[in-house]
Amino acid sequence: MFIRIKGIKATFCKVLACFSLCAGFSACSLEEIPLSEATPDMLYTTPNGIRDGVYGVYSLLRGLYGSQQGFTLTTFGTDLFMHGKDGGYKAMDLYTTELDPSMSYLYDVWNTCYRAINGANTVLERVDAVPISEEQKNQYRAEARFLRAHFYYWLTIQFGDVVWTDQETKGVITDAGRTAKAEIWQHMKADTEFAVEHLDWTPAAYGRATKGAALHQLASILLLLGENQAAGDAAARVITEGPYNLLDDYAAVFDYGNQQNSEIVFAVQYTNVVLNNGSGNQGHAFFTPAYDQFAGLARDVAQGGRPYARFRPTPFFIGLFEANDERFDATFRRHWFYNNAATLPAGKSIGDTVVWEIEPGVFSTTAPNVTNMHWGIKKHDDATRASAQDLAGFRDFFVYRLSETYLLAAEGYLLANQPETAAGYLNTVRQRAAKPGTTLPAVTAADINMDTILDERARELGGEAKRWMDLTRTGKLVERVRLYNTNGKANIQPHHALRPIPLQQIDLTTVEFPQNPDY
Repeated sequence: MFIRIKGIKATFCKVLACFSLCAGFSACSLEEIPLSEATPDMLYTTPNGIRDGVYGVYSLLRGLYGSQQGFTLTTFGTDLFMHGKDGGYKAMDLYTTELDPSMSYLYDVWNTCYRAINGANTVLERVDAVPISEEQKNQYRAEARFLRAHFYYWLTIQFGDVVWTDQETKGVITDAGRTAKAEIWQHMKADTEFAVEHLDWTPAAYGRATKGAALHQLASILLLLGENQAAGDAAARVITEGPYNLLDDYAAVFDYGNQQNSEIVFAVQYTNVVLNNGSGNQGHAFFTPAYDQFAGLARDVAQGGRPYARFRPTPFFIGLFEANDERFDATFRRHWFYNNAATLPAGKSIGDTVVWEIEPGVFSTTAPNVTNMHWGIKKHDDATRASAQDLAGFRDFFVYRLSETYLLAAEGYLLANQPETAAGYLNTVRQRAAKPGTTLPAVTAADINMDTILDERARELGGEAKRWMDLTRTGKLVERVRLYNTNGKANIQPHHALRPIPLQQIDLTTVEFPQNPDY
């Protein structure tokens, strides 16, 4: 079976079967494998086999971006989002003792990352023997190393010290130990620098990594290492040398019909070919409240579709925007429209704006933002699905956007004691965000600090599966949850800046594999 991810075609079943890691990295079976099934020795001996191996690693990005587990580990329990009405894993918002190593989403992300890392390692070990040009080999090496570093970024930010491996896993491994995250960051830096050197600005096919994506990722890694000037310079290269441009209109970035726009530096690919779309991008569901439980409303793809009611914006997030910041309207869904004649309130017509009783005797066309009915996020809307019940959306997931590159440059230069330069990059993002004919107040060199940058990242990137990792990597998670998340503020502690190591990993290891502190 083949899966096409727009510009990327992968032999999904056969290739991913070869990516499974054994005990040291993920659970595996010891049962015998029939010789008729795909093995790395069969798949990675031809140019097409190496190509499909690289594409298979790309496909595992879908386990992080557009999935419920990926959103849960990046969105809950921050200054921007609290839990909604439905769903599990609320302990990740409440920071109670139920946030423990047995949570399955922790292992899901851990396992996805190590499957991808093993796939990248397999390509890197076997590409030398394949009869293709050295230039083509370096293209595949660069993509595999870019992706390996990307998956390690997730692992080290979420879990801290983890297992480092740059070797293909063969057989059962139970004696892998933890490597200091700072050492892994150096490996990630080297991987991504190789990608910068060997990738072009124009991708080999849409959806594949480029020099711009590698430089953006390098800036993020250099910030982890405290190489702040170099981080700012890497981000600046994307802006000054790359083929990217900020769109004039912020809302146009998320226009479903305009997904391949000049602001997108790297995106995870989904497709409207249903058989090839896997579980799809499900982001449209998780931020949508249970609006269909109110009179006059039925599920409607144009109003959010099937509501999973997982993530509710905090009052802090809602109140963070100036009145003329167009990102407010482009981000939040706060109005709904009657569409169900069977339960229509007296005196209302189909298409009228819904009137909500937000307090006893107080009515408004703006929805309340409380647990049972909260505001939605429009960035992941996908009205092209056949019905409101469909979860598998077709929208690409934007991983790196040029506006974030500007904010990475601002962060790097701020930490390198160049606040005026930092303010310039941040203000470029703010200028684009102002409604036509208006301006947003400029941030001065005297004003800019890490909180200024995090506030701007919230306005620009809120709901895009970045926030928890942004807060923990900058050391701001505990402080800002205590200030702005009423659900988590009473329980969050410093040790929550790392997730617990999944129980399955510890149980399957025969050497000491210490749990993160206080779990």
